[in-house]
Amino acid sequence: MRSVKSLLAILTVCVFFIAGCSVVEEPVSSDLSKERKTAAVPEKVYAGGTEGTAEKEVIDAKAGVKSLSVKADVISGSVEEAAQEVAAEIEETAGETEAAAPDVAEGMPLEPVRQEKKSVVKEGDLLVADFEGWPNNIGGEIGVYGSLEPDWDEMATTPYSWVYEPVTPGYDTVNVHSGRQSFRLVNGLGIKSDVSWGSFAMDMGPTLDVTTMPKKVESLDVSGYDSLVFWAKGKKGGEKLQFIARDSHALNYMPQAKYMLPPLTTEWQKIVIPLDEIENSVDIKSLDNIGLAFGMDVGNGRGETAYLDTFLFRKGE
Repeated sequence: MRSVKSLLAILTVCVFFIAGCSVVEEPVSSDLSKERKTAAVPEKVYAGGTEGTAEKEVIDAKAGVKSLSVKADVISGSVEEAAQEVAAEIEETAGETEAAAPDVAEGMPLEPVRQEKKSVVKEGDLLVADFEGWPNNIGGEIGVYGSLEPDWDEMATTPYSWVYEPVTPGYDTVNVHSGRQSFRLVNGLGIKSDVSWGSFAMDMGPTLDVTTMPKKVESLDVSGYDSLVFWAKGKKGGEKLQFIARDSHALNYMPQAKYMLPPLTTEWQKIVIPLDEIENSVDIKSLDNIGLAFGMDVGNGRGETAYLDTFLFRKGE
């Protein structure tokens, strides 16, 4: 009903505006000062152009009710009468309009809104990656290698390893633990499906030099923290993850520390890796890269899928 009344008010203002414009006299040319003054010609306004008489067509698009057309001769002074006629017609069809239009609860969205899930980061945590942006939260690059490498030409039809976001085909918020995005691992469906190993890895800082082997990144000192914490779930349950890490003293890209994790379930689990479990294998004062092995070499078959979210270093856990 409010939309109909608003339409009526706008229409009335427009009609009287046309009337006011119609009686304005054109300026008299200095060459025609003794001849008649010419009144502005009334116009009919459409999206595609104008015509010679004022005409308004009122259509209630909401319910598809009949269109109303009113012609008014602005020179003869019939504009007010035309406006009253339009008002009467609108009021007459208002009940029909409201009956035909479906009720929408106040505040109800027209499309589903993907709610952002609550953050799990606590005061004092060092957030490494929440996968809501790029690169990770400490400026390091993220990558997938071996059997996890995607085939980008098939991403519309084949699940792939990469950031799991609202535009990902088949996106479901059940596969996101916090925020709106997570990271998905898919084994053996990409461009290197015959490779037995596959890994996910994150640099612990911005890249400084790509000409070295391995490349040089800004190392991270995590000796002031007790554990690495992240969240993970499997698509079917039973998927296997192995934590891997490398420091600034590494001579190649092979991991220096390995730590096998319990099999995943179909529910989100908090994974806690005590740093004292790996500090004898890797320098936690100069950490360059952390990641997860997820290939056949750790027990995952072709098509096995896992979801990861929110990596952080934490004290007291």
